[in-house]
Amino acid sequence: MLYKAFGSAVSARRKALDLTQAQLASKVNMSRASIANIESGRQNILLHHVYALAAALDFTKVAELLPPIPQKTIGEGLKMKLSNQALSKQTLSENAEAQVADLIASALRPRRGRV
Repeated sequence: MLYKAFGSAVSARRKALDLTQAQLASKVNMSRASIANIESGRQNILLHHVYALAAALDFTKVAELLPPIPQKTIGEGLKMKLSNQALSKQTLSENAEAQVADLIASALRPRRGRV
């Protein structure tokens, strides 16, 4: 997802500047195929290429090419498991799992006025 978002930003800016993939590739010393793969999100990109692309696309800051940092919510990605040995083979329903995640998130959320 990160590489697709980056590639979309490169593609949109390239088109706005009326550049072909070949012209952009020439400016950054890459192949046209690499530019095509970057724009489609199929190619990982090295940091020095990010800077070269930002300069070639007339951005004043590299960050203008980068997508925002994805924000994870508290407890996201945790898999819940029952701890009672007799229940260890059972799993929580989606609804029960959501309720437990909400409970954990609210317990971990900072409260105003408390240190």
